[in-house]
Amino acid sequence: MEKSYYKNYFVLEKMHWLFRIRRKIFLYFVGKYTKPNAKIFDFGCGSGYLVGELQKMGYDTYGLDFEKYAIDYGLNQGINNLKLATGEKIDYPDETFNIVTAFDVLEHIENEKPIIKELVRILKPGGKMIISVPAYMWLWGVQDDISHHFRRYTAGSLVNVFKNLPELKVIRKTYFNTFLFPPIAVVRLFSKWFNIKNRNSDFDIKTGFLDVIFYHVFNLEHHFLKFIDFPFGVSILLVLEKNADNI
Repeated sequence: MEKSYYKNYFVLEKMHWLFRIRRKIFLYFVGKYTKPNAKIFDFGCGSGYLVGELQKMGYDTYGLDFEKYAIDYGLNQGINNLKLATGEKIDYPDETFNIVTAFDVLEHIENEKPIIKELVRILKPGGKMIISVPAYMWLWGVQDDISHHFRRYTAGSLVNVFKNLPELKVIRKTYFNTFLFPPIAVVRLFSKWFNIKNRNSDFDIKTGFLDVIFYHVFNLEHHFLKFIDFPFGVSILLVLEKNADNI
């Protein structure tokens, strides 16, 4: 991510309607697939805001990120157990964590497979890995550029990343941010077709009173996600289980 964007991002991840509902979605899935006092690892944690929320909920949670500025910010906010990544090796013993998460991280890594193998290594048998990524290369836009993404995925291409890891099985696969997909797609495609580059980030677009509507629409979807899988959306969520029988 562009260094100049970090200061704004730290505010956005706490306050913006999109991040608030995404966080509710992620917290729901973590809670669904684990028990109280579980040990959780959040890879690509940024400033650790989600780590801090999970710690408040009683989970023994740890975070790792490649950006020193983000980790320092989180530590200064009083969030514990944050570490700076220094390479592809994750400095925790085998089978340490009940839950491993990587929310909007894999798209930042040119070759994600070595990191995924590390995440599998530190996950306990029977543990869950919860992944989210942005969907569809044709939705590529300003936000992907500023965030230094290498790719966007389809559900199929994301599952394909894990095909040579027989110890993992997919237990949930769904797109999300589906209800707001049409307006988001229109903005992205319109900007691309007409080469509109009048903003540094998608969050520079001022939607005013529509923010309240967007919040409630996305929040409604959050409740539907508890029961159904969506066939398309702006993002993808994948849950995998480490099967001890295949190790």
